[in-house]
Amino acid sequence: MSFHYHKRITVIPKVLHLNISSRGWSWTLGSRHAHITRDRHGRRTTAVRLPGGFSWRRHSHRR
Repeated sequence: MSFHYHKRITVIPKVLHLNISSRGWSWTLGSRHAHITRDRHGRRTTAVRLPGGFSWRRHSHRR
């Protein structure tokens, strides 16, 4: 059994969050329905939640 840590700190309510976990940190910009996340390695994830339980997610890496 392993333990994991995750903490979300709100920098600007409903807009900007700092995510801290046992694996590192990341920034999230946007709302629950559409947001962009950038981690400490420069990887970016874009996600959009659609009505009816559907979602779209795209990962991109810095070159």
